[in-house]
Amino acid sequence: MKMERKNFGYVLREILIVIIGITIAFSMNKCSDSIKNKSVRKEYMINLIGDISTDRDVLKSNLTGIDKKIEICNEMIAILNSESGDNLELFNMVFDVLDYEIFNPESITYNTLINSGDLKLINDFKLKKAIQGHYTNYEYVDDIYQKHLALIRDYLGNYMINNADYDEVTKGKLPFLDKTKLKNIIRALTTTLLEKKEAAQKGIDSCDSVLMVLKSY
Repeated sequence: MKMERKNFGYVLREILIVIIGITIAFSMNKCSDSIKNKSVRKEYMINLIGDISTDRDVLKSNLTGIDKKIEICNEMIAILNSESGDNLELFNMVFDVLDYEIFNPESITYNTLINSGDLKLINDFKLKKAIQGHYTNYEYVDDIYQKHLALIRDYLGNYMINNADYDEVTKGKLPFLDKTKLKNIIRALTTTLLEKKEAAQKGIDSCDSVLMVLKSY
């Protein structure tokens, strides 16, 4: 009887030792995962700050270019409405507004965050909402940029191919065959550039807002 009690006590101690060992191992593993997750989350934050800061710089540069093109478009309309006739300055202005500002966001970090499922590492709702909302804003910016590109390609670019006689330039004359059509295109382009300016500013404001949140963590 005493032997049975002794064996039972021994078995109980062994079971307790195993349970305690498993609990300690589990706690250590959980602690290790927590440290690893914290490190990965910090790396994402650093990379996102770098990406968005770069995007902001590009949008600021684009904003300067857009303002310049709006100014040129207004000058072009003034010339087309004047009696200046064959002002060859207009010829150079057309090529100035044909130039196009692009915006390709630095989105590799964000896409990795989403596609890998690591978004769950960001457990702060305000931070997660700010990040996702910011990249959603980029979709609006891209839509306006694409609209501007389509106007340049399908209208102004097409006009320069099908409504111009470049032999006239050698005679000191403008090559444009339909100045009224050109003026209408430039007016439409001015409107789109104003939309693009607003979109670029919205992108910059979004960058500023999300950077403020990211840097607070």
